[in-house]
Order: sequence, then structure tokens, then C-alpha cells
Amino acid sequence: MSLLTRLISSLGWRLRFAVTHRAALDPTQRIQLLPDGLEIIDIWNRKISGHLCWRDVKEIITYKIDAYITDTICIGFRTRDEHDYFGVHENMENWNLLCDHLRSEFSIDWPTCYAHIVHPPFATNRTTIWGTPLPLPCPKCNYDLRGSPRICPECGRPVDPPALLPPSNEQSGSIVHPPRPR
Repeated sequence: MSLLTRLISSLGWRLRFAVTHRAALDPTQRIQLLPDGLEIIDIWNRKISGHLCWRDVKEIITYKIDAYITDTICIGFRTRDEHDYFGVHENMENWNLLCDHLRSEFSIDWPTCYAHIVHPPFATNRTTIWGTPLPLPCPKCNYDLRGSPRICPECGRPVDPPALLPPSNEQSGSIVHPPRPR
């Protein structure tokens, strides 16, 4: 099988997948902004499927999910000292309202974050946009690095910090903001 044939076959499969799964892009969940946080509401059965309080947020990340032909932009909110994130994505209703609200609640410049997360395409681009990131587990031995964020005590591998956005040109001087005092 030639390279051209494999390329055409792969692109054809992705196109067929996107056309037949268009209904999957229709919103099934709604982001409901509240004065003290947000709720995720399942549109079909009108039940709350998740709740988040702004005062509990310790870190906010953005990342992408490869959806074959396009990428899905996501925002994750960490509220505990674990690698467990409350996630929302751009296919949910009221996504744009949430992005606008992040500016007033956390001083996040979403257009700058969006431009940073979009490129390169089909790459995860996990980026901390607010708060203090937890060190990721060691990629070599999966050791929990919260106690030693510079070098893995298990295998001796130097540790790369999670990606942070570069400083912006705004008056604040930086996109990454420390957590608010409680």
C-alpha cells in the first residue's frame, strides 16, 4: 500500500467519522454560572452533574483533546491537592460566558490563553493559566514528585515543570496569577 493511498484512506476515515458523528458536537451539557461558582447541567434530563465553588479553586489549566479532525479546547479546575480536575469544554452551552467570567473572577486573559493553547494542532498543550501547579508524576517511573519537584528520588531523572504561559504585555505583567488568599 503506497503512502498516498494510506494518506487518502486515513483522511477519508476522519472525514466520514466527523460527518456521521456531527450530533456528538451538539451541546448535551450547559455551564451555569453562579455568583460563587458554576454548575454543569445535563440538558436532556435537567439534572446537575457537577458543581464548583470559585473559592475552592487552586489551579486552572487548559488543554486540548484530539477529536480527529478538530481539537476540543478544555479548561480544568483543580480544587484538591490531587491530580483530579473538574473539566469543561468548548462544546458546552455558555462556554463563551465562562471564558468572559474567568477574566473578572481570576484576571485571566482568555484570548492570550486561547492563542497559546491552539498551536500546534493535535498536541495536548496542557498549560497552567492560574494558580500553583502540582508537579506531575515522574514520566520514567511514575513516582509522586510533590516532595521533591526538581529531581526524582526514585530514578534520579531531572523533572520538567508543568508548562506555564509566558508573561503577557498587559499591566498585570503575567498571565499566571497566584491563588487568592482564603
